[in-house]
Amino acid sequence: MTPLVYKIADAVISCVVIAPLVVFYWRGTWGLLDRYLIPENESASAWVSVLIGVVINLSFNFCQGALAKMFEKRNLLIRIVGSRLYTGVFAFGIVNHWRGVWLVWNLYSGTEAWGVAGSLIVGLPLMVFFRTVFNILAAPLVVAMDLDSEYFAVSTRFHFKPDNLEFYLYDTCFTTVVIGSLIVFVWRGVWNMLDLYFINENTMQKSVHGHYGTALVGYSILILILCLQYPANFLSNKLLKVHKIAKIAFEDTYLCFAIFGNVAVWHGIWGLCDSYILPENPIASKWFTHTIGIGVLMLMLSGNSVLVRGCVVDGEKHKNENLVMFSTGYFSGLMKLCSDRHNKSVTLHGETVRNCKETDTVSDTPDEQEEDTRTAFL
Repeated sequence: MTPLVYKIADAVISCVVIAPLVVFYWRGTWGLLDRYLIPENESASAWVSVLIGVVINLSFNFCQGALAKMFEKRNLLIRIVGSRLYTGVFAFGIVNHWRGVWLVWNLYSGTEAWGVAGSLIVGLPLMVFFRTVFNILAAPLVVAMDLDSEYFAVSTRFHFKPDNLEFYLYDTCFTTVVIGSLIVFVWRGVWNMLDLYFINENTMQKSVHGHYGTALVGYSILILILCLQYPANFLSNKLLKVHKIAKIAFEDTYLCFAIFGNVAVWHGIWGLCDSYILPENPIASKWFTHTIGIGVLMLMLSGNSVLVRGCVVDGEKHKNENLVMFSTGYFSGLMKLCSDRHNKSVTLHGETVRNCKETDTVSDTPDEQEEDTRTAFL
């Protein structure tokens, strides 16, 4: 297949399969936390969620190198089980962090228009200032494959390495706590604006129509964004020759439209799940979407798509592409995984053959052959 066909196939599976499954997982996990994590005290539940999320996030960020080394030389079964357990726990921590920050905003600012707009007004300008707007995106515009070479890797805002321990600690804490929370600010603002001005919950029928509407609007925007990414990439390269600030300003503006479409798609799918998946039994519905979401994604080798981790800096390259070129490479990711495994197999086979040849050439005298024979019998 040609690269264009791969791009189209990637976009289709990202929008139609991966994004709904990611929303399934998030909806299920969030709803189960609402049900089981101190449901009688919303304030305590929110702050405990923040604590759980931050602790798990920081722990996996600090331990990424150790985890990679620990699983590097394990057998295939241990690597698969260990890495998927890592994804499950990490995802649980990230959902906790998001839920906690979201509920804290609700508790102290309310869910009326100004309280909702406040999180967006605070969050988006700060994300622009820190040059981290790209990180607000999620599936279907960002798809993460479960590749062995980068499974445990988590980037930070300023790219400090553990060798520079003090700055690495500050960088990791800043990325996890500050940037991670600002992403939630933006999502909450856009999401609740859709609730206020797009969804009419006076009747069930109107609510369902509203969810269909947000999903349709979101997907329409995302399709347009994906179709325009090549012209946008061309323009981004041209603007870089003018000034890097011009390139960043253009890409951030482009990404803001993508963010609105992204949130709208999630909002619509989430609401449709509430309306159609076991609506008479909400707890069973949450368990179902939680299990199906993470389970099928792991089987598809895309379980890491549920994670919101790491940090990409606006204006820089991500996977050798400008940030207007979105990471929807599911099939190309599978090809890379197969290629890496094949190359590793070929390398190991070649090394084995070379060692065998060297062994064959060592004992080439009668005395050495006789010595080898005696050793073999001993």
